[in-house]
Amino acid sequence: MQKLDFPDRVTVEITNDCNVSCTFCNRQKVEMDIGYMDEKLFYRIMDEMAGHLPIKLVPFFRGEPLMHPRIIEFIEYAKKKGIGPIQMASNALLLDEKMQDGLIQAGIDYLSFSLDTLDPQVYKCSRLSGDLSVSSGNVESMGLKCRERKKRGLSAPTIQVSTINIQEYIPGQKEFIEKWLSYVDVVRVYEQHDEKGQLVNPEVRKRLDIFDGRKPCRKVFTDMIICWDGRLALCNYDWDERRNIGNVNTMTMQEAWNSKEYESVRNMHLHGRFSSGICAECHHWKIDYTKGGFIGTSYRS
Repeated sequence: MQKLDFPDRVTVEITNDCNVSCTFCNRQKVEMDIGYMDEKLFYRIMDEMAGHLPIKLVPFFRGEPLMHPRIIEFIEYAKKKGIGPIQMASNALLLDEKMQDGLIQAGIDYLSFSLDTLDPQVYKCSRLSGDLSVSSGNVESMGLKCRERKKRGLSAPTIQVSTINIQEYIPGQKEFIEKWLSYVDVVRVYEQHDEKGQLVNPEVRKRLDIFDGRKPCRKVFTDMIICWDGRLALCNYDWDERRNIGNVNTMTMQEAWNSKEYESVRNMHLHGRFSSGICAECHHWKIDYTKGGFIGTSYRS
């Protein structure tokens, strides 16, 4: 693992607010202040990223990105700066026709929607708020719209629908995959991780227990995660940001990337000295040493 001069993939959490409450979500296990990224901070981040192209942007982290009132403007600005691909996940509850058209025209490259099941009752059991019929109808409309645009030679994002390989969803998984492949480009079945980045399924954990000791995680050498208030997180499992590795309100991204504390994290990975913290217990690093860099199953239409 070699540290890049500047991250080539940046996650910018435009909000950590969410309009759906999921029983399996890490939000249920951590305490955090809820907020929305200030537009001036977002634009300043994009301006600095534009000096290090090519660079990927993921404009979401712990919340529902479509809740930010400036989501379309943010994507438009990033695209005008040459940033991309821009990849985002959503629960699709706010993906009405106006939002669909806005995202397409703004030039977003990849959209993933977490729907998990076709059964409204199963959905309600794991999602204490939300509406499967609304979210599903929105994704169906978006998927068909993007397919039609592509047939006409027009630009449109790649659309993905995902589910998690947990007991509640497995009985209807085959029908879920078949249904959504008729609307979208990709259906993915993810393996569940807990708030510590550990694989939950013991069989999957056993299957991946093939490594001779702990290896470094790629993310701290290539990726940057910026929370809505400017603080940096170690990775997408670092939900409560306990380690102060930088804050882009008080320093540039470059300064944060080279901070003493961030460098100490990388040295910890390089030398395998994990005394405590999320990195010590995480399994997510194994993804970078598996074929395709993905733990789960992917289906394409």
